[in-house]
Amino acid sequence: MCAYQQKISRANPGLIGMSLDDSGSEADYLAGTTDPRYEWVERYTGIILKELLSRSSEVSGQGVVIKPRYFVHVIEYGSQPQLWGEPMMDIEAAVQKYTEAGNSLGLSGRLGGTDAAAALQMAHADLQKALADERFKDSFPPLLLHITDGESQTDATAIAEQIKQLSTNDGNVLVANAYIGTQTSLAYKGPEDFPGYVTRDEAGPSPDNLRLFEMSSDVPDTIRQNLIDDGIFPDLREGAKLFFDVRTKEMLKHVIQVVGSIGSRHDRTER
Repeated sequence: MCAYQQKISRANPGLIGMSLDDSGSEADYLAGTTDPRYEWVERYTGIILKELLSRSSEVSGQGVVIKPRYFVHVIEYGSQPQLWGEPMMDIEAAVQKYTEAGNSLGLSGRLGGTDAAAALQMAHADLQKALADERFKDSFPPLLLHITDGESQTDATAIAEQIKQLSTNDGNVLVANAYIGTQTSLAYKGPEDFPGYVTRDEAGPSPDNLRLFEMSSDVPDTIRQNLIDDGIFPDLREGAKLFFDVRTKEMLKHVIQVVGSIGSRHDRTER
C-alpha cells in the first residue's frame, strides 16, 4: 500500500496534534479585525473539533452514538509548553472540554516568550508514546499543526526533523506550520488563489519564516487532492510544503481546515 492512503476509521483512528503559540504577542489584533489573534485560533479550532466529532457520530435506534475516529493532543506554549486537557483525548472529550470552557482553549496571550523548540520536544515525546499504541500503528500518520505569530527564541528545526521521522505503517508523521503574519515573497489574494510554498525564495526573506518552511513536511498527494476537491486551497501546487502564512482571518480558517483533510471526509471514511 502506498503511503498516506489509509482511511480514518474506528479501527484505525486519526491523531491530530496541535502546538499553539500563546506568547504575549498573541494578544495583538489579527490583521483586519478587532479581536486578538488567540481568539480567532480558538474559534476556528472549535469549528474543526466539532466537525471531527460529527464524523465520529452515528445515528442508531437509541439516538446519536459517538464512536471516536479522531484523537487530539493540544500543547499550548510560550516560555514553556503545557498540555491542554488530557493526552490523546478522544474527540468527544475534547469537544466537551472546549464547550464547557465557553468555546475556549484557555488561550490568552499569557505565556511569556516563544520557545518553539521546547513545545516541539514535548510533542515529539508525546507522539512517540502514542505511536507505540496499537490503536495508531496502522493509521493514517498523525498530523502536527504548529501555529505561531512571532520569532522563536529557540530553533526547533532539529526536533521538527525528528518528529517527521516518526511513522505509522502508512507513512511518516506530518508537520504543518502556520505563521500568523505576512513576511513572505509569495503574491496571492486569499485561499482561493493560494498556490502553496514550493521554494525558499517564496517563503523568505524572513529567517524565521524560512526556518518554518524548512520544518514543514511536503504535502502528500492525498491531502493535496482533498484540499483541492474541498475548495480549501483549489490552486495548491504539486510540490508545496505544509507551510502557510496567515494574513487574514479567512486564511486562518482555511489553514486550520488542513487537519480535517487527511483522507477522511464522510465519503472517504470507513465506518
